[in-house]
Amino acid sequence: MEIFKDKYMIGSASGPSWDVKITPPTHKVKSYYEETAAAIQYVYENKTGKLQVLLSGGVDSQYVCQVLLKLGINFEAVVIELNNSQGFAYNAEDTNYAYEFANSHGIKVVRYDLNFDEFVESGKITELAEATTCSAAPIVSTMHAITQLDGFTILGSDPPYLKLKNDIWYFEANEDAFALERFYSKYNLSGCPYMLTFTAGQTLSFLLDPTIVKLGNGQIAGKTGSNSSKSHVFNNGTDFNLPVYDYVTKSRIKMTGHEQINKSAIANHPNLKIFAQYKNIWYGEYLEPYNDIVTRLSVNQ
Repeated sequence: MEIFKDKYMIGSASGPSWDVKITPPTHKVKSYYEETAAAIQYVYENKTGKLQVLLSGGVDSQYVCQVLLKLGINFEAVVIELNNSQGFAYNAEDTNYAYEFANSHGIKVVRYDLNFDEFVESGKITELAEATTCSAAPIVSTMHAITQLDGFTILGSDPPYLKLKNDIWYFEANEDAFALERFYSKYNLSGCPYMLTFTAGQTLSFLLDPTIVKLGNGQIAGKTGSNSSKSHVFNNGTDFNLPVYDYVTKSRIKMTGHEQINKSAIANHPNLKIFAQYKNIWYGEYLEPYNDIVTRLSVNQ
């Protein structure tokens, strides 16, 4: 299956030369929920093998699960635990949310335990990072876990993202976000790593959601990015009631487990320290002013 439907989004080059091409949807878009439900239905009808959704504990993957449940599609959730050599789970804060969510919705959970310390010390983390030119260690950890699974994997990662820079709101697509595309393609894996931006219709409908329109036009004070607003998009037209990240009170913030890793002895290992060098060469940033991309992608609306 294609990584982005009809190859509507393509990243190219690297570092300072990083660029992204996005093709407008050819149909009149509906709500973000309707576009996502249609995308998930398409993926389900064209998948091979059992459906496995990586459930991180964040609202993105919870939203994917909610849509699947609404559509009556069977799946199992995979929770990745990043453990140290003594069995302590670095990412317990988020996996607790994942287990709580799965239990409350009757979702079958498969737990994958990754000895993160061993993953680093063995050099496997740098091998995979270099093979996919990825400068984000959390993403590389997820990649490794995916190689150990036996189903058609779905990730609720990376809905469209806006950031405020020099008082202008931009659509952003960084090079690390495309590392999963390089990973799935290089290793010929079966799955959909970008379920929340799989179609052009999803991207435009997200950008046209009333909350995002206000954000992109500077009508919501105190924001510097769209992560604290995406739950409003996910809840619009649904009964999901997903929690909203509050970056002021630090309530229900998405964690990765690397917050704990960065405080641990393993953080000083050369195979983790080298990621700072990776970022210098592999971290490209594509920015397009919010109103420009909305106008450009709306030509068929």
